[in-house]
Amino acid sequence: MEEIRRRRRPRGSASGGGAGRRRPSSRAAGAALQRKVRELRRLVPGGEEAPAGALLARTADYIARLRARLELLRALAAVYGVVAAGRADAGAGECMS
Repeated sequence: MEEIRRRRRPRGSASGGGAGRRRPSSRAAGAALQRKVRELRRLVPGGEEAPAGALLARTADYIARLRARLELLRALAAVYGVVAAGRADAGAGECMS
């Protein structure tokens, strides 16, 4: 049986699955990750002093709380008949007397 040999594609080739993009070096990837962690620390309450693993857990909890708050505000808006942002002009005259 004849052995089939595959040619290796050169790095960064367009048909290599990355659409011509090259993978960043580990140093660049580490720097990008550090920037993202700093941004999370800035955005998540209590994130400044949390270690990285705990920061991810806090981020997940914070997102869940924000979603719950959004649902509550939407429910309150429905109860009080607040007009949606896309239809703000439809109810503008109702509040003015």
